[in-house]
Amino acid sequence: MDVLYVTADAIGTATGGGRVTHHESLALASMGDTQIWQFPNQPRPWEPDRVACARLEAFPQYKPRIAHFYSGTFTKTIETLKARGTAISYTCAAHDIEVSRREHDRLGLRFDYPHLTDPEKWREYLRGYLIADVVVCPSPYSEQIMRGYGCQRVTVIPHGFDPPACVAKIPSRFVVGYLGQPGPDKGLPYLFRAWDAWSPSHPDALLVIAGRGTLDMLPWIREQRFRGSYYVRGEVAEPCDLYDACALYVQPSASEAFGCEIVEARAHGRPVICSDGAGARDYAHQVVPACNPAAIASAIDFWHGRWRADPQALITYAARSAIADLNWDRIRARYAEHFASL
Repeated sequence: MDVLYVTADAIGTATGGGRVTHHESLALASMGDTQIWQFPNQPRPWEPDRVACARLEAFPQYKPRIAHFYSGTFTKTIETLKARGTAISYTCAAHDIEVSRREHDRLGLRFDYPHLTDPEKWREYLRGYLIADVVVCPSPYSEQIMRGYGCQRVTVIPHGFDPPACVAKIPSRFVVGYLGQPGPDKGLPYLFRAWDAWSPSHPDALLVIAGRGTLDMLPWIREQRFRGSYYVRGEVAEPCDLYDACALYVQPSASEAFGCEIVEARAHGRPVICSDGAGARDYAHQVVPACNPAAIASAIDFWHGRWRADPQALITYAARSAIADLNWDRIRARYAEHFASL
């Protein structure tokens, strides 16, 4: 059975999208002979759709039984395949667009996404999801957003984690970690403001920010003159390099469809604070209101107290067994079950 996987992300990279596309494509490959079309780093959001349509026009007899799309703007490609009788599945890591727009404004950044801001292009973009046979969302938070747009056929399959070979000891210094890109949706300004308020009276504490693009934040961070000890590490070779170095993980998302780092940090035996703007909030140990530095500071203080009482007990608090079903092996099986249902 011919199947097709199409994405605007780079499959297998260290980003959240790279990890998800890797496991989705493996699961789809279990359904039959698979073609993979990937169009990463395109300058215009509609370019992948144009190129994919050109491929279909060149092969008018090509009719895969199943086509799964991840991210991107593939409306015309989906319409063409639907007309050929292909079953369409489309993953959407939806987050709150209005929150994202607001966070861009607060940082003085352009919300430069024409398919989200131009009404006609937005309708064209959304139609791809509306005509898909099933839309896959990584969290109930994301599902609610897509149903609000009119998608009736939505299923939730969370993102997963790769279990570490072993769990490193909690460090002797109270290190609070963050891993990910520094986009406005991620809420990093609120984490820094929380740190500025809390850390000056706690010299034993260090905030470590890691991930692709985080070094680009340095001019803004220096301009804000935040107090306390912090280290912007930039991209790390492996996520465990960050998780093993910290005692506590914080995900301060303003709006995020899931947040793989939440379950990854927990799998590494680290307690997790996240905001209620993160789709994976059900897997965190403590959830605080989004965009609220005082709430983040209070939560950090709580875990700092537990760390001072018994650092290694934090691994027990992390309760890794509670997320066993999010092992990527099991999530891949759920993807495969979903594709078989088509």
